[in-house]
Amino acid sequence: MGSKVTISRFVGLVFLVAALTGGTANAMTAAGTTPQGLKADGLRLQGIADRYAQMRGYTQDGLRAGGLRYQAMARAYADRPAASFYTPQALKAEGLRWQRMAQVYSQPQVVRDSGFDWGAAGIGALGVFVAMLCASVLVFGIRRIRQENPAV
Repeated sequence: MGSKVTISRFVGLVFLVAALTGGTANAMTAAGTTPQGLKADGLRLQGIADRYAQMRGYTQDGLRAGGLRYQAMARAYADRPAASFYTPQALKAEGLRWQRMAQVYSQPQVVRDSGFDWGAAGIGALGVFVAMLCASVLVFGIRRIRQENPAV
């Protein structure tokens, strides 16, 4: 049970690392495809490229639809006076908020910086620790498998 479990864990770890680090790939390799499959893939990719090449600008229908949408929005907002959007209390609150923001931003703020970003250093140290942990697990896993299965 021990060596089979260890080997299966190692194989699972290899597949996990390959899945996490590998990019997207085709489902089949070049050796497993047929000439018809290669032709179909080529035609599909050419069709996609042609479709994206045609999408350089807006179509007339798209421009007309956008214009009609903006005209409808303008008509909807033109029928309502600006005073109907805000109550007197809301306008007063907005005015007070903007006045306070103006006061805060008009005063210079002194920021004391130690020159060293401990948060960024902690994130970097954690990343190095995780990388070293993964490397040590792989090294000790391979060493243990080689000790259990001596070469014949």
